[in-house]
Amino acid sequence: MARKKKEKVILENVELKPQTLGYTYQKKNNVGRVIFIFIAFILVVYFIDDISIFFNNLLGRETAPTIENNANSKDKNNQNETSTEPEIEYYSYSDDLKISFNGLSIDDFKLGNDALAFDVNNLSLEKIDLANKKIFLETYDENKTLLERFKLDINVVANNSKITLALNIKKPFNYMTILEKDVDDYPALTLNSNANGESSISCVKDKEIITYTFKEASLIKINHKIVDNDINGVDYNTNLNNYQNKINSYKVVSGVEANFNNSLTGYTADINIDLAKVDLTKLNEKYYYTYHEDAKVINYEMPAYGFTCNLM
Repeated sequence: MARKKKEKVILENVELKPQTLGYTYQKKNNVGRVIFIFIAFILVVYFIDDISIFFNNLLGRETAPTIENNANSKDKNNQNETSTEPEIEYYSYSDDLKISFNGLSIDDFKLGNDALAFDVNNLSLEKIDLANKKIFLETYDENKTLLERFKLDINVVANNSKITLALNIKKPFNYMTILEKDVDDYPALTLNSNANGESSISCVKDKEIITYTFKEASLIKINHKIVDNDINGVDYNTNLNNYQNKINSYKVVSGVEANFNNSLTGYTADINIDLAKVDLTKLNEKYYYTYHEDAKVINYEMPAYGFTCNLM
């Protein structure tokens, strides 16, 4: 029997290579996509009223009042959440009080005879213009409860100069503040409109009565009446001449109807202004607000000038 020949095994010096045995498929994680869809759904639900208004406006359709009210209420709530009240700095009153405000130094306070006087100093090399600023001085009692509010018309203070202001103080106070305000901070006002959509605010101070007439809360007309029957008053003749000259100058201004009546018992000055036609720069009067001024501005600022105002 023949012997089986042995096979020679040759080992090759070759590096081992990885072999692919098969493939497995792993499903992608959809958690992020689910979260995104969930957030988008919440946003759509929350802003559904705003989205409806947008598409209705785009298509020229009328939006239901309930939808508009819901959208407006959300906007107001968001504004209330983000708005923050400015911090008020209360100054304990004393004659040597000094206040720094908008680059000005306010000092030399004098209180007496129901009046508060003080100096507004500009110590810089440049003029300071605050004509367009709403600046108020407010007085408070010992519990920091507001007593009175005064609007300060500082306007322009030249470099290295000062102006002196005096306020009629009716109530004793412990603290005071000087601060700038924005019209948006003024409280809202609801007027009593007639059938024509017009309404009025009447402001009275001493011998003056100023009536502001509005159309949908926007100022359109002013009536300013001065009645002085105190013929024995110290300043009677001076005031009579001043108002008579003012009326004569106003008569030539377009949009103004001015009359002056003088008698043995006193005088009356009556000024009617159509703000749509008049150039207010020709009338030197800080109580004459511009055309379409918001009613809430007049209702807030005129009492700060010492007037008592009422809705008509």
